[in-house]
Amino acid sequence: MEDPASLPPRSETPVENPNPRTIPNSRHTSRNTIHIGGIPVEFPHQPYGTQLAFMNRVISTLDRSQRDGQCNALLESPTGTGKTLSLLCSALAWQQNQKSKSRRENSTRLSYLDADPRAVTNPIDHGGGFIPETDPSESSVTPQSTRTHEKKEKLRLAPTIFYSTRTHAQISQVIQEYKQTSYRVSMAVLGSRKHYCTNPHIRGEENVNEKCKLLLKKKNKEDTCPEFKNVPKVKGHPSLQKGGSHEVHDIEDLVKIGQVVKGCSYFAARSMAQDAELVFCPYNYIINPIIREAMEVDISGSIIILDEAHNIEDIARDAGSIDLDEEVLLGLQAELGQLSLNDDMTYQPLFEMTQDILSWIDHRKDALVKHESQHYFRCWTGDKALKELQEANISVQNFPILQACAKEAFKAASEAAPDVSHLSGLAVTTLEGLFSSLNYFFSGNAIHAHDFVLSLQRFVKKDEGGLTNTFSLWCMNPAVVFKSIASFSQSIILTSGTLSPLSTFSSELGVKFGTCLEAPHVIDVDSQVWAAAIANGPCNYPLNASYKTAEEYSFQDAVGTSLEEICKVVPGGCLVFFPSYKLLDKVTIRWKQTGQWSRLNAQKSIYVEPRGKCQDSFEVVLKDYYNSIHKGTGWMSRRKIRGKSLGLKKGKGMESMKDTKIEGAAFLAVCRGKASEGMNFSDDNARAVVVIGIPFPNLYDIKISQKKKFNDTHALSKNLLNGNEWYCQQAFRALNQATGRCIRHRFDYGAIIFLDERLHQNRNRAHISKWLRKSIRLYSRFEDSLDSLKSFFKDVKVLGNVLAHFLV
Repeated sequence: MEDPASLPPRSETPVENPNPRTIPNSRHTSRNTIHIGGIPVEFPHQPYGTQLAFMNRVISTLDRSQRDGQCNALLESPTGTGKTLSLLCSALAWQQNQKSKSRRENSTRLSYLDADPRAVTNPIDHGGGFIPETDPSESSVTPQSTRTHEKKEKLRLAPTIFYSTRTHAQISQVIQEYKQTSYRVSMAVLGSRKHYCTNPHIRGEENVNEKCKLLLKKKNKEDTCPEFKNVPKVKGHPSLQKGGSHEVHDIEDLVKIGQVVKGCSYFAARSMAQDAELVFCPYNYIINPIIREAMEVDISGSIIILDEAHNIEDIARDAGSIDLDEEVLLGLQAELGQLSLNDDMTYQPLFEMTQDILSWIDHRKDALVKHESQHYFRCWTGDKALKELQEANISVQNFPILQACAKEAFKAASEAAPDVSHLSGLAVTTLEGLFSSLNYFFSGNAIHAHDFVLSLQRFVKKDEGGLTNTFSLWCMNPAVVFKSIASFSQSIILTSGTLSPLSTFSSELGVKFGTCLEAPHVIDVDSQVWAAAIANGPCNYPLNASYKTAEEYSFQDAVGTSLEEICKVVPGGCLVFFPSYKLLDKVTIRWKQTGQWSRLNAQKSIYVEPRGKCQDSFEVVLKDYYNSIHKGTGWMSRRKIRGKSLGLKKGKGMESMKDTKIEGAAFLAVCRGKASEGMNFSDDNARAVVVIGIPFPNLYDIKISQKKKFNDTHALSKNLLNGNEWYCQQAFRALNQATGRCIRHRFDYGAIIFLDERLHQNRNRAHISKWLRKSIRLYSRFEDSLDSLKSFFKDVKVLGNVLAHFLV
């Protein structure tokens, strides 16, 4: 083994700028200035080769976008390579360089305009003779609208950077990275009232949006929100100014300032975003046109960075889609009926539209086709979808009228006094979603009708019981939504640790990507990662989690014993990803019946990712998982109570582990779940990631089957992957995302284990992330893989001790 203290990153790519000059930064002696493409980039430390390559691509993309009007990039850099820091430093360096160029150009232009006209005949005596030619196309009279636009443009010496990621928690992580840089530009963090509200009377309530809007409408100053009038106090707080302690801030910082000065942090953030050079926000503030308009987010001519963008195709499709339950439509109809009594011009057409949709549902619901038990559906697309919507009196001809009425209704809801009747918040949200989807459908004289599926379903709701009918309009082509965003911006940079496979992005999003990068890792993959695809379990039972074999008890038992043996070898934490909640539930029930659950608990404390959208329950389980790892080892005899709480029965399983030593914990999760998306399981939090099966999307999901059908139909005409190719890409992108939870920095190490014989096929491994693909060992005998795994962790202990020295 090589001396780990001197390990170079073995898989670094050659940088396009082969001789970057590194100059110590005078303001921050611990920082470096690297010249890339003629632009000085300040970086907190000596960058790795992968980081230099990444920054080079960012700067070349932005240079080209400035020169050609637009250029977009797909940049994949594995987790742990310092991607976020590289992205921030290079993008901000380019922006600040562009500002300096714009100032110089403006200064030169002004000096030309101030030149003495006598210099034309006597240049020596009157300032030297370079008089700019007058453009004959320029008018001496500038319209007011143009002057206003020019004023705004003058303020923007360089494009605004919108840095967008999936969740507020991820935004907070990005801001922590931003704090490490030497760059300090005017910034803002956009968020919802739920996150930002500082009014103690409504903060934390479920309907904080509506209550906030009602307070702002009250004419009596004593009854309105007192925090709103103090927005300037929040914006002008000394800590937010240049050099202040919160010059770089996140949502929590701004909320604390708002609470101190009794001002509204929500409207302060929105106001700050208008002039900011760097704006952080969740995806939907960029992708969703309704939210973009409501939050006054102007992306024209901007640089849009979409981080953790592996799911951007799904997010764009969802932004163009709508699902409305019959009960919601009935509530909307009742509201519109009441409002039309006072304002029939605005509300009567909307009332009749809702009534006609309900009538259409009533006529079609008895002709639905059985999909599975207690689930019936029918779908229409293209001209057939147009015809069905016409049956509901929504057509190309009358949609503009309905849209105008909807805009008036939205305006009334936002501006009306409290004593004036208007739509409720739920009704506004429902109508906005419906008209957003219909607007995409009918745009360009319904040119996108074939990109949508109109659907009617009847099924039993899991939580509520009873049959419900759902009216849906699904966008099958994310390009319908995404191309409009790309057309506004100067550059879109999609980046993630796991964009692979890259081939779908351009065709699915309808956007050309002039720059693509699959960066290598900064670690020595050969010595810091043990990657293997294992075809058989301990009893030589084939490991194949396809739907044909996953139901079999023999397979579930083989997975259980495989995990038990792996947990005996792996120190610290072990992440185990299943392809679906359905399989996770089945093996959990099976293992509790056979005693396998108890035997797993004897090796590591077992935690299971909670289902649903509740972030709080997930955070509680995750915290317990971390605590089990970091408090060290314990004895099972002290943990019988915990075993009972997990539903374990007394008996042979519990007795046999009376004096068993426990080390670390295992977290059972699902691909595409919370644990697989953007979570940081560094060091002992995940010394191994085990992936069971290949997470193909659920074909029984009607939207998935319709998407496959759509791609098959339009593969040639729209240059798309066919349905099976798209389906396969979706599976491996989720798999790559799960494997990325393990190695989180240059000195990290761990094992990545695939328990499925299908990964022995070259065509399947070809979809694995490039940095990992060639390092995967193939094992047919489980015992051989376990011996190799033991050797890896034995050898890596020596490596870990040396690497730990660098982390001190």
